[in-house]
Amino acid sequence: MTELLTKRAEFCRTLTLGLLAALLLLFVAWRVIFIPVEHWITILLIHMIPLILFIPGMLARKPKVFIWFCFVILLYFCQGVMSSFALPTILGVMGLLETILTIGAFCAAMMAARYYARLENIS
Repeated sequence: MTELLTKRAEFCRTLTLGLLAALLLLFVAWRVIFIPVEHWITILLIHMIPLILFIPGMLARKPKVFIWFCFVILLYFCQGVMSSFALPTILGVMGLLETILTIGAFCAAMMAARYYARLENIS
């Protein structure tokens, strides 16, 4: 039982980190390549720093970090949904990608938090 939970938790953690990396790359592409703005570094940092702050806790496998990540990622989901209404422009496509990535990251982080919390209770 513990081995199965560990495998599931590790898979969800890896998936969460992968989707987080994809989301960060999307922000770089969005703000630098596709829709460049005047102060792109500032805007990029505002988008990326809150997400980057969760990485050490995720690497340490702390369930509460995954839970808080789920709360914060909902803000990015809202932004993605708002941007996706600009379809068929490139902004709408980027918003749709952001929405899909945030949904995946939310679900993976939620399951990782669940599995890691169960592992803590077993130990």
